[in-house]
Amino acid sequence: MKKIVLLIILQMVFISIYAGGCMEASSEEGVNVVGYLQSQYEYQFNEEDNENSFTFNRARLGVVGNIPYDFSYYIMYEFSAFKDGPYLLDGFITYSRFSPYASISMGQFKSPFSLELNTPCQGLHTVRRSMVVNELINPQRDMGILFEGKYKEYLNYAFSFTNASNFNEKDDNENKAFSGRAVFSPLSFLKLGGSYQNYTVTPQLVDADEDERTRFGAEFQIDYSNFLVQAEYIAGEDTGSYTTGGG
Repeated sequence: MKKIVLLIILQMVFISIYAGGCMEASSEEGVNVVGYLQSQYEYQFNEEDNENSFTFNRARLGVVGNIPYDFSYYIMYEFSAFKDGPYLLDGFITYSRFSPYASISMGQFKSPFSLELNTPCQGLHTVRRSMVVNELINPQRDMGILFEGKYKEYLNYAFSFTNASNFNEKDDNENKAFSGRAVFSPLSFLKLGGSYQNYTVTPQLVDADEDERTRFGAEFQIDYSNFLVQAEYIAGEDTGSYTTGGG
């Protein structure tokens, strides 16, 4: 069925957040409530009957705060019924004694892969993330341990070891996924970066070798005097039973 979808997005940020795990508490102690609401009207021009509906593209609410000493926490729930909510979106605790050079987080968080994936939802230049990000980067959020940090304004890095299981589900094998991203800024207005991800999953065919999935990404951004140019390339290589008739 061919259809054209018209989207009108209304964003209401009652306490701004910058992305899953990108906001810090605004006080030394205590709980800060954070949230993000994105209401949406969608009209579909179908070949037969047109459809239209008001929905919530995102309806998020959570808490963030600091714990003496050098610990912080971040918990975010997605409540939109149109996204099968409510469910835990992000939830992790961070040790930041050596910040900004290095910090360690454990829990559920965004995969450190791709410029677009790690751009907060209100910072996107389009209504939704691109199909290549949604199709190739899976899972986009995972449970595990994350290392991240920066050196002055020249280098930002992040890498993680995670389950690579289905979202909000227990891991079904002993292997773990590695994901990593580094962004180098040789000039104040120029950023160059790369991403890598590799993991194996349980094969879909009996007595078959494990399925292996590898992702590569390259990115650049020029942001000079209110002039912005950015681009990203993502490639994927899959091997295993599901590529040869396993589904």
